[in-house]
Amino acid sequence: MTRQLLTDASEHLRRAADATDGDTAARFERVADALANAAEADAGPDHGWMAKRIHTIRDAASDAGTEAADHAEAAVECISEYREGVPGV
Repeated sequence: MTRQLLTDASEHLRRAADATDGDTAARFERVADALANAAEADAGPDHGWMAKRIHTIRDAASDAGTEAADHAEAAVECISEYREGVPGV
C-alpha cells in the first residue's frame, strides 16, 4: 500500500472540483484536502474513514457532470486500491 494513491485520489478530486461549481465543487475540495492530509499523516486512515469519503465522493459525483464524475470515479479507484493494503475489515 502506498500513500501516493491517496495523493493521486486528492488530485483527481481537485480536477473534479475544477470541472464543476457550487456545493458540489466544495464537497470535492473538502475530501481532496482530507485525503492530502491523510497521505501526510503519521498513521494512515482506517477502512471506516475511507468508506465515508468514498460515500461523499459518489454522492457529490451524482450531482456533477460527466467530466467531474469521471475524475471522482478515478479517485474512488485510487482509494479502493489503497484500502486493499489496509489491515482489518
